[in-house]
Amino acid sequence: MAYELLFPFVFEWIHRKIHARVQMRVGPPFFQPLYDFIKLLRKKVILPEQKSFLFCLMPFLLFLVNCVAVIVAYRQIQYAVLILLVLFSLDVLFKVFLANSAKSPFTIQGLARLGSMKMALDPAFPLSFLAPAFIFGWNMTWPIMAAIFFPIAFIASLAELELSPFNIPNARTEIAGGWKAELSGVLLGLVNFAEDAKIVAMSLLLASFFGSQFLILKAILVFSLMSLISAALPRFTVEKAVKYLTILNIVAMAEVILSLSLVP
Repeated sequence: MAYELLFPFVFEWIHRKIHARVQMRVGPPFFQPLYDFIKLLRKKVILPEQKSFLFCLMPFLLFLVNCVAVIVAYRQIQYAVLILLVLFSLDVLFKVFLANSAKSPFTIQGLARLGSMKMALDPAFPLSFLAPAFIFGWNMTWPIMAAIFFPIAFIASLAELELSPFNIPNARTEIAGGWKAELSGVLLGLVNFAEDAKIVAMSLLLASFFGSQFLILKAILVFSLMSLISAALPRFTVEKAVKYLTILNIVAMAEVILSLSLVP
């Protein structure tokens, strides 16, 4: 197994540790995310009564897609940016199938919020990465001057990862876990790992704005900043999030138009 697949546990620990420090707590030990993953693998799976076969299939597909995303991002393979955008789109599609197949009012409500977020976020999220790709190439081997495109991509990535202040689809205190409310045992463990793996892939992609050297270290710094913002800011309401993401869409489209004018 590729050692890159250990990174999600590290990033999950960083996320928990930063949140704990902001709240003046000690936080978990380093190996706690791995222990939690193993614990979920040993738990009994409780299935909803009205589920479809997709409910058991989607967690495995989410796990696979995001594991591939980590490997693609870390190894900077050819056309890495384009492949990652496709994998991230598949991730959202599989979440929709998962939530809908559970046939639970909690997952349906979480799915509605997820749909609102993604509709408001597109096209800002893909466009924020297409702009530097048009100019500097599709392989994530960008020069340091690509950092001028970083702010828009950073904000869009916060929303794509459902981190605060854009954690509307997974508002635990309101809808009991959002679109993954009915998951348990192995299925929940796979989905949690998939979310952490997506965070790693996204952080590596954002880190590439500052050059391809020492990519994993820069990815850790980028995600630490994301976790700090997530811990410090309150969650937006749906209306406010859509409003800000609409503005982000306009800026991202202007950014792409400008970058196309600079392509020889």
